[in-house]
Amino acid sequence: MKNLSLYLHIPFCVRKCRYCDFLSGPADEAARQRYAKALCREIRAAGEFCREKETVTTVYLGGGTPSVLAPVQIRKILDTVRECFSLEENVEITMEINPGTVTEEDLRSLRAAGINRLSVGVQSFRDDELKLLGRIHTAEEAKDVMRAARRAGFSNLSLDLISALPGQKLEDFIFNLEEAAALRPEHISVYSLILEEGTPLARMAQEGQLPPLPGDELDREMYHETAKILARHGYHRYEISNYAMDGFESRHNSGYWTGREYLGLGLGASSYFGGVRFRGTASMGEYLGYYGEKDLSSVKVEGTDFSSISQEGTVFADAPREEMEQLSEEDRMAEFMFLGLRMTRGVSENEFLERFGASMEDIYGKVLQRHLAAGVIERTDGRVFLTERGIDVSNAVMADYLL
Repeated sequence: MKNLSLYLHIPFCVRKCRYCDFLSGPADEAARQRYAKALCREIRAAGEFCREKETVTTVYLGGGTPSVLAPVQIRKILDTVRECFSLEENVEITMEINPGTVTEEDLRSLRAAGINRLSVGVQSFRDDELKLLGRIHTAEEAKDVMRAARRAGFSNLSLDLISALPGQKLEDFIFNLEEAAALRPEHISVYSLILEEGTPLARMAQEGQLPPLPGDELDREMYHETAKILARHGYHRYEISNYAMDGFESRHNSGYWTGREYLGLGLGASSYFGGVRFRGTASMGEYLGYYGEKDLSSVKVEGTDFSSISQEGTVFADAPREEMEQLSEEDRMAEFMFLGLRMTRGVSENEFLERFGASMEDIYGKVLQRHLAAGVIERTDGRVFLTERGIDVSNAVMADYLL
């Protein structure tokens, strides 16, 4: 049996944050209920598509804000996953939550439903920064939800922060780091703010309504302070933007970085399965029209584009897609390199040889030599990994592995 990860997209939130360009938005209870039912039907179709050949090792409920669904809806979704897939005994089941969307009773219900890891979108412990980002919670509410999660029985918590905010000084960001570490989550993710085109925050910046963004030098200083400060608190960096206590690295995200297959279920969710990368429709009307209340047994599946994966058509294979790409051997080699190099342990030369039947030296010898000479990678004990200097210019380094 192959190992497989499941990503379940919940495209709802209380209010869209100013920096967010994810496929998400507010919706009423009736719309959320319809969507939850449709998602369960897609899970059943995906289970039939996989035909029990895969063991699910991680499940991740992301969004949006999955915690805007009622705990009973989350339980129904997870029960459907258990009915339709074979789950590893110690499966990691993560759910994103935002402060201000759950009570302690909700958290207890989520824990009883099988959620064993929470990813909490805090982003800042300064109320002025939270207001600027358009978050619905305060710093104190963020602390309260972390404490409530502990009382509810969660022993694996992840906390998200954003750095390089408009007008943010180094001491402001260090304050956020220290506040986060004081709560002792097992995992902390820290991402630099990106002003995505079309978001309210990007428009505000263009119109001169925001304080200036930190420059590149301050941004990198914040990054280096993150590693130093979190190391003092017992966290090691295992990926460019992720830090964990020993044994609490995100198994789900590590699967992405190491090339494990995954199915993304729900509106606009991306998948990588059988050497094919594909993404479901981003149209809610089309999604509900396909996975809604109609009899799925009547869906025509002849002529599916998934013939390279499945010998027979299935309801899941014939679902509406916006993108589909059969990855070439060169594509898979490139992804092995530039995704694997995100991790501090880097990539294994032996694993490259086993996967592709060619040595890393044969394919990337000139690139490796150039990067070694520039001091942006190291090559030790059969592994290749970024140096501190390489991490600072990681995008340029990784781009060199595109064939």
